[in-house]
Amino acid sequence: MLGTLLTSLFGGRRARITTLGGLAEFMAARTAFVSQKVTLDYCRARAALHWQKLLGEEPFLRALEYCRWEAYAAVLGDVAEVVQIYLRRAGAPEPPLPEVVGDLARAALLRHPVPSHRESWDEVVDAIRARLQRANLAAPRPVHLVGTVSAPRVFEVLPIHGSVRRHDREVVTNSLRFLLVRVYGDLEQQVDGPAVVAAIAEGAEATETGSAARPIAGP
Repeated sequence: MLGTLLTSLFGGRRARITTLGGLAEFMAARTAFVSQKVTLDYCRARAALHWQKLLGEEPFLRALEYCRWEAYAAVLGDVAEVVQIYLRRAGAPEPPLPEVVGDLARAALLRHPVPSHRESWDEVVDAIRARLQRANLAAPRPVHLVGTVSAPRVFEVLPIHGSVRRHDREVVTNSLRFLLVRVYGDLEQQVDGPAVVAAIAEGAEATETGSAARPIAGP
């Protein structure tokens, strides 16, 4: 699955993203890539020769599935903040920006079914919205610091015994931070900033005039 993501995300030229729907799709894909790469690469490295054996053990597979979903939810908050940083620097109108990016994060999350250990994604969406509002109160922070927010949660849910991973927190954190910097670079290369900013401004103007804002459409 990770190989397919790599091919689809980074293999060849892609049309530039011009819509909010396309940006939501970008967020969903990048979140899946980052969360899976951080967790699976770490687990493979730590398990070493025992990796294939672990893949045949049901308790480990359940723990890995739990890790996969919870890491996705945590990393989505990071990706959402990275997107907000990019859009602020691109000149997006800030009064509606946290709400807009929060809606994009929700759309990215709802592309997936609710896992069996959760009743809904509402708690995750609310936390992301609150995070974006807080981030918008100050100047955009350096992208390489964004991953420090979700790293503790990602580290916590790794399906590797605590005694084995206790000295690896920094390794996981740095891996996440590096990949999020890469996500920002992808935004610069693949997103048509003026077009997306114009879409946000159009939605804000429609709200102010009482017109119906356009829903988030597909890419």
